[in-house]
Amino acid sequence: MKFIREDNQRYTVNMRSGHLSSRSGHRGAGAIRLKLAFERLLRRSGVDTYAYFVTDKRRPVEPFILSNYPQPWLDAYREGSYHLIDPVIRHGLGSNAPFSWRQAQERSDDSERLFELASHYRLHAGATFTLHDAQGRFAALSVCNPTGERSFDRHLMERAAHLQMALIGFHERILASRWLNEWWGATADCQLSKRELGVLYWVSMGKAYREIAQLCTISERTVKFHMANIVDKLGVDNAKQAVYEAKRQGLCV
Repeated sequence: MKFIREDNQRYTVNMRSGHLSSRSGHRGAGAIRLKLAFERLLRRSGVDTYAYFVTDKRRPVEPFILSNYPQPWLDAYREGSYHLIDPVIRHGLGSNAPFSWRQAQERSDDSERLFELASHYRLHAGATFTLHDAQGRFAALSVCNPTGERSFDRHLMERAAHLQMALIGFHERILASRWLNEWWGATADCQLSKRELGVLYWVSMGKAYREIAQLCTISERTVKFHMANIVDKLGVDNAKQAVYEAKRQGLCV
């Protein structure tokens, strides 16, 4: 996947690869105009380095990302599926308020390695603004402080409302463009039954299958049967992954 980057040419965009080629085209021209307008708005708020990230909380999908981060890091992020372990994304999924990357690091046990990798590209300090839309999508605008400016945090606090509105406005334009429908395809709803949701809730609370059987007045074998169905429906490999995926989709807290 390539990510839309600034240039003086006109572009067409392949929505599966994210790559903009130098052939003219209405959709490609619209894509680059939208991105450049967003970047101009961010620069007026003092932001030069950014990433717009959006995923669907209802199902596992490859995230849609527009960014001017270094291309090698973006390629590594995609190829390594780092969004699944990124403490900024994981923190943002449970947050409605802007937060510093430092906050996300402090609340994650496995953030050190990822931030160490990102620091090679001077992506070591920043903040993220979040948006949870009515269609079950999660969007984030991450802004970076690659030069380590001391006034960065203070400046962000002063411009926080402007940046949050910039994210909302850009996300609405992305939705209106229908790019996400082309990127992800039609929604395939993952329907869990009330019983499966109940079992999943108790698993997320750390209860053993024997305890869940007593709480739900069913056999332990039936609990395991429901858990197997949950794992299959969520497209994961085990109960632990099912709990994480369900939290990501907002199916359990």
